[in-house]
Amino acid sequence: MIDPRHKDTAAFLMRLAKALHAYGTPSHRLEEALGIISVSLGVEAQFMATPTSIVSSIGPEDHQETFLVRVEPGETNLDKLTSLHEIMQRVESGELDERQGWIEVDNVVSAKPRYGSATTAIAYAVTSGTAATFFGGGWREAGLSVALGGLLGLLAIFAISRPRLAALYPALAAMLAAASASFAAAFVSPVSSSITTLAGIIVLIPGLSLTIAMNELAHRHLVSGTARLTGALITFLQIGLGGATGWKIAEAMIGQQAPSEPLALPAAGLLLAGPLAAAAFTVLFRARPADFGWILFGSMVAFLTTRSASGAFGPEIGAALGAWALGCLSNLLARWRGKPSSITLVPGLLMLVPGSFGFRSLQALVNHQVLAGVETGFSMVLIAMSLVTGLFLSNLTIAPRRLL
Repeated sequence: MIDPRHKDTAAFLMRLAKALHAYGTPSHRLEEALGIISVSLGVEAQFMATPTSIVSSIGPEDHQETFLVRVEPGETNLDKLTSLHEIMQRVESGELDERQGWIEVDNVVSAKPRYGSATTAIAYAVTSGTAATFFGGGWREAGLSVALGGLLGLLAIFAISRPRLAALYPALAAMLAAASASFAAAFVSPVSSSITTLAGIIVLIPGLSLTIAMNELAHRHLVSGTARLTGALITFLQIGLGGATGWKIAEAMIGQQAPSEPLALPAAGLLLAGPLAAAAFTVLFRARPADFGWILFGSMVAFLTTRSASGAFGPEIGAALGAWALGCLSNLLARWRGKPSSITLVPGLLMLVPGSFGFRSLQALVNHQVLAGVETGFSMVLIAMSLVTGLFLSNLTIAPRRLL
């Protein structure tokens, strides 16, 4: 049995573990942070986190008590992660005891979302519109992507409280986006239906989950990394199936349309798209409004470094250098500001993750272009590993904070 003096400690640690998991902390960072807090509180503890469960053993090896919590994969909430980080610092310093700590954690968990449904739907729309410009689309693709992104955002909000619909949401959203983009391309010219489709569903593509999975595997968290990787691949397959169905529906109704080359926006369009994308990321990742400037700064450093390095050294080296620059900046800012590095790291990674390669790979396979599909899929894996390598190098260059 656990020492009665440590019951409050155990309750605090399990509440904290569940909250950190729910708001998007990778397994290796979660286990490291809990281990540091346990040592500061004077208890022996071991933790194992996976996307669907958390196991902890608290107490000496000959008197351990084991706890199991069943959890669901959560979405990144930078506001609440920052609040949890502040609580961890106060408990570690002795400002709060364990009982006060778990009350504070419960208050964070029960707090209302920072942004409402309407704001979230607008963020979906803006993210899709800016993605169209980053993919080389023009104002037509951007406008149609804004409409698609907003529609899919409303559908996502509607699906939150409906588990059966939520399970099918990636496939249904991809089908709706592909069919709508194909219909639009038939009546608005020139419009690239492939860019419009990809930009419309960009928020759904699990490129960030894929990168986190590769990072966990590289840290030898094999169970969590494998589970997260499998989940990302299943989502890719759902999106591919839904997209293929949408294209077939449109083709049956209006016939096959010849592909159109988009009229790309001038460079000034990217200058406007950057701040808009950062504002959308601030909402989608539930960051505090005061962090918008830092999110914009980190995202632009990552994007510009990757783009310039890719032109000189290729996409794989460009991705690694972009991740290295972003990781160094995030660790430096975290040390200076006393905030989690994920505030700038997670939104910045979204500018770099190879999710579009996965969708294009599935698109090529659906169109029976096997060689192109396999080649694109392999490029996706290589870029994901390049991002992980860049993050590892950044942690060697500037050590991350002890907690988050």
